[in-house]
Amino acid sequence: MNRILVFLLISLFHFGVRLHGQTFENYKSGIAIADIPVPHGLKPGDKAPDFTGYDQSGAHMQSNKILENGPMVLFFYWGKWSPVCSRYLNNYQDSLDILTGMGVKIVAITPESIENVEQTVKLHNLSFTVIYDCQEQIMKDYNLMFNVTKEYQDSIRNHLSIDIAKNNGRDVAHLPVPATYIINRYGIIVAVHIDSDYDNRASVKWMIQNLAPAL
Repeated sequence: MNRILVFLLISLFHFGVRLHGQTFENYKSGIAIADIPVPHGLKPGDKAPDFTGYDQSGAHMQSNKILENGPMVLFFYWGKWSPVCSRYLNNYQDSLDILTGMGVKIVAITPESIENVEQTVKLHNLSFTVIYDCQEQIMKDYNLMFNVTKEYQDSIRNHLSIDIAKNNGRDVAHLPVPATYIINRYGIIVAVHIDSDYDNRASVKWMIQNLAPAL
């Protein structure tokens, strides 16, 4: 019996199960059943939607202006409260010289409020551009935004003492499916990494391996 139980637990965590229409990966990421099918983002060959926003220094940023200087790696993160996001922000910062040395601009998009963006930037000593998606329009345009389940919100509140909606300066909790896009100077997406399992993010190695078509 114990061996059967162990097998079932391994299957649950590694292969995913359907929970009322959801995979386990979607369930653990807090994606509401109402968002099934899960927002799937954009695909290679699509035109990247233009966006504008303010970065951590208060500068007004426009994607078309950024692309005038070369290709862009655009990625979405949840907030300073997420240990997984924190780890990946550190990884990107540590490898920033390699990426910028290839002529690439790194831009992060987040739903967390501008006050929390400033804290995140300071906490991780980030020197790449971080933009607050103040109207949640960028997440929508890139087909990434989902409603966070009450169960997931309660879990984060209990374990991390964070209210996701308040952290984003909103009454309702929305997050983006973690995604990374490589966009060439003409605004065409040449590579995409998207996964509803928040543990699976695009590595710096993945970025470097997929940059060639954008250069």
